Amino acid sequence: MLRTPPLDAFGLDPARLEPTRPGDADSIGNGNWHLWTRDGEHHILRRYHVLRTESDLTFEAQVLDHLTARGWSVPAQLGPPVRFDDRLWAVTRYVPGRPRQDETAAQRAERGELLARLHADLAGLDLGRREGFFQAADLDAMGEFQDWNRGVELLRVQHPSLADRASRAMDRAKQLVADRELLDLPQTVVHGDFASWNLHFDERGRFAGVIDFDLCHPDSRAWEFVIARVHRAPEMIDGYQRTAADPLSDRELAAIESLQVVLRVLMVMAELWNGQRAGRFDEAAIGRQLTKAGS
Repeated sequence: MLRTPPLDAFGLDPARLEPTRPGDADSIGNGNWHLWTRDGEHHILRRYHVLRTESDLTFEAQVLDHLTARGWSVPAQLGPPVRFDDRLWAVTRYVPGRPRQDETAAQRAERGELLARLHADLAGLDLGRREGFFQAADLDAMGEFQDWNRGVELLRVQHPSLADRASRAMDRAKQLVADRELLDLPQTVVHGDFASWNLHFDERGRFAGVIDFDLCHPDSRAWEFVIARVHRAPEMIDGYQRTAADPLSDRELAAIESLQVVLRVLMVMAELWNGQRAGRFDEAAIGRQLTKAGS
């Protein structure tokens, strides 16, 4: 049974609570529940990832408030988070609409146009570094934060050849970062997961809002495209470049390919971190990401 903080701590009189998806109650990641109050208001009750802290949630809240003030429909917090059962919880605004199940080429280009708008409204927002977050290409910092070396050594006990592949993939990715000077790319606040499932549209197909700013942090625009799965939606770049007041430079465009390799190494890193917590590694998942990384 789901245990939630007393909802009157948020100043609400709840009438109904329903999960947005199955499995959230037992997850170490984010969990979200539809929350209706007795006066008919619809909100989202959010339980944050085990790694989230009050400090880094302040960063996310400031980004969401900034965008709300500029007319975006985003899941801004209605009040400060509450700690309960050693997790942070908050009530956020409900963003109406639904994500598109299968984007057409034109809709993928539209996603690029929306991203150009988002970046324009985030340009110049200087909140400093978000606690617990680093540039994706800063593999040394990311590896230290997620205990990469320990994960590889534990994987070596279970599957030595897979551990060797992981080490080679990391070395290659670090070389690409150095050769392409990826840490020196211009920075902005990025959404961090501008994928199709995080954009909502109404029944007529009109844009309704953006959700899940859990990974927003200062990084390169090239990384934003990589994490938005541009390899599946190349039309995003066309839409962005066509409408952006500040289009991607040739250097930023060229960085996307190398950052695809960085992404796969980070996916391996996440699998190793999860495996350390679970006591076993998903060898198949690690192998798939290493193959995509060219290792």
